[in-house]
Amino acid sequence: MAEDVPGAQVARQELELDVGDRLGELATVSATYVAPVEPGSGRPVLVCLPGGTYTRGYFDLHVPGHPGYSFAEDAAARGFPVVLIDHVGTGASTRTTRDLGLADQAAAAAEVVEQLPDAIGLSGPFVGVGHSMGGYVAMLQQAAHRSYAALAVLGTTNQALSPLLLPAELVEAAATADGRAAVLEQMLAAFPDRYVESSREPMRSWFHLGDVPDEVVAADDATTLTVVPRRCGAEATVPGVTADAAARIDVPVHLAYGELDVSPAPHAEPAFFPASGDVTLFVLAGSGHCHNMASTRGVLWDRLARWCAEVPGLDGRPDA
Repeated sequence: MAEDVPGAQVARQELELDVGDRLGELATVSATYVAPVEPGSGRPVLVCLPGGTYTRGYFDLHVPGHPGYSFAEDAAARGFPVVLIDHVGTGASTRTTRDLGLADQAAAAAEVVEQLPDAIGLSGPFVGVGHSMGGYVAMLQQAAHRSYAALAVLGTTNQALSPLLLPAELVEAAATADGRAAVLEQMLAAFPDRYVESSREPMRSWFHLGDVPDEVVAADDATTLTVVPRRCGAEATVPGVTADAAARIDVPVHLAYGELDVSPAPHAEPAFFPASGDVTLFVLAGSGHCHNMASTRGVLWDRLARWCAEVPGLDGRPDA
């Protein structure tokens, strides 16, 4: 089998976008634009936001001898323009001096989307595709800045993170805004450094099911691992941290989870989006939390492509 060669079939453009005005200090976001194989398809632009410990490479993974792990290349082959973002504070983007939170990353991502028409020559519509912590960023971004015509939230829960097995009293305390603020202060105490160096080894049992090849996991760890801003990491462990934002989102939402994932009850997740009249839920069999490495990843990629084709306003059709 031929090796999977990055960029062999698609054109890429590296972007450095100034987000300093949003953050009050010098800062840039590094991103990659993956052009559609057939330009002019009329497909929406997919703006991909990776999760905690991940660079934008989560959506563009290449493994020698194991082709077919790049969501970006798959989407580009279907006619989608794709933008992959390193959140501010991660990957090749600026490590700021401030204590970055999820709302800061959301503001920076909103600035990126505002600059995309000039940067890539496409004015949208834009669809946010957020995985894990990137889903929290996408929800906050949409609630505060309305960047997207639709939102795909993948492997992100508005309930308590199932793998953490948080004490019942802590989950109960997080039921109110004041309670969540108090829980956050507790969580921050566990992260003394502004940027946390991470290892995925403790998370492998729920990131991946047993059929994911060791070579894929090793390539993932070798090429996509990055630091996590401590406040972002702490906020992401607070149950319901984006529940208020989710309740304000009024565009179509696609929720997806692996059969082993972070949500303790996936079928309860749509209720967090009462303002949206179009909420889709999909549970991907044969997948852990990191859907793009699962043996069944193509099933989810197919579903997302069909969803984009069906949502009014995303494929050249008028809004409903």
